[in-house]
Amino acid sequence: MAISRAVAGQLDFQQVLQRVAGEIRALISYDHMDISVIFADTRDCCVAYEVGVTTGWGEEKEPKPIEKSPIRQLLRGEVDYILTGDAWQDDRFHFEGAFDAPIYEARLHSRLHVPFRVHGTIHGALNISNHEKNRYSDQDVATAREIADLLAPYVYAVIRSEEAKKLALSEGAARGREEALRLGALRLTEGMENERKRLGMDLHDQTLADLARVSRQLAHLRRQPTLRSSDLAELDHEVATCITELRRIIEDTKPGILELFGFSQAVEAQLERSVVSVHPPIRTTVIDNTASLLDSGPEPLRQTLFRIVQEAINNAIKHGRARRIRVSIDTCATDLSICVEDNGMGPAGEWDRSSGGVDNMRVRARLISAKIDFVRSAIDGVTRVAISLPLSQLTDSRDDVQDETSEVSEVIDEAAVHADPRKDLAAQ
Repeated sequence: MAISRAVAGQLDFQQVLQRVAGEIRALISYDHMDISVIFADTRDCCVAYEVGVTTGWGEEKEPKPIEKSPIRQLLRGEVDYILTGDAWQDDRFHFEGAFDAPIYEARLHSRLHVPFRVHGTIHGALNISNHEKNRYSDQDVATAREIADLLAPYVYAVIRSEEAKKLALSEGAARGREEALRLGALRLTEGMENERKRLGMDLHDQTLADLARVSRQLAHLRRQPTLRSSDLAELDHEVATCITELRRIIEDTKPGILELFGFSQAVEAQLERSVVSVHPPIRTTVIDNTASLLDSGPEPLRQTLFRIVQEAINNAIKHGRARRIRVSIDTCATDLSICVEDNGMGPAGEWDRSSGGVDNMRVRARLISAKIDFVRSAIDGVTRVAISLPLSQLTDSRDDVQDETSEVSEVIDEAAVHADPRKDLAAQ
């Protein structure tokens, strides 16, 4: 009755053993006592919980193979009990690979072992030891069996409780993995959506403008009484140019030069390609004073910056009537800056033709937490597109999907009401 009251409500093996230690000592004298426990998920291993002398058996709570236990015969059900007068000399405790060192270290001579059985299955063992030799008798074996039969249901209940904890943890881990997969799929979907938007921006900025120009030329030709071969040749040239630009956009979906040679080389190649057929010719310059710092940043960030610079270059050529374009990359204590300058002297309102492109630049800048400004100097007539990016963004490649989604919505709403920067500057 005392043992039953002691273990009632206990859900920890060490607590169970501590509560019954005194009651068992009143029935069987011992210097060391422990229980070996076999869990359902590791039936070939066991864990020891000790009272009295502390040994290597109880110090490590990781399951140990039953094959190395000195009482493996009992735990495998090959014998009903083990009783020895001197464990130091008993070959049953000593074999190749046996974890028998605590027997000598703790001076355990007399030993008594009985199993915990529930529904005919062994779930562990009660192990009692004494420093004296020949301390235990068959009567002690019978007493130990009664104690083990009384403790077995509690041991089994605690085993099931531990198994329930492990199951809850594994279910939590599974839910965590499922949530990670869900977030990964969401990020992938967001990435695909952003790529779709980017392609839409590129098609708007280049192909749509080219096709609109071809459409105007066709409308003009329809009004002419006769068609001249020169007109058709010019139209053919415009269509060919449109096809070339569309191919460029397709190739630029993932710019190879940006990946292979770095940001400044990609900008330089973009400039050369953009001005190759422009007359009169446009002088271009690319200056990187950062020792290619951008190339160490996340790829999505580099691509976004490249798209902004690409759009600024296109606008300078098509709408600014520039004769000189300069791209510079610099750093200060906190920011990396990119400046696209052109000396276009056309009407300030010319950029109104590309208001969608300007909005796209703002959207892209906001998505990477960059700041973008459009400045027209009244002194030298130079138009500057200045992009400022916190240096911390170069080392932080993780984006919060929820924050990014809300930012996109805010940017799109804001972009819809922004006026064209060149028109604003002209008004000022």
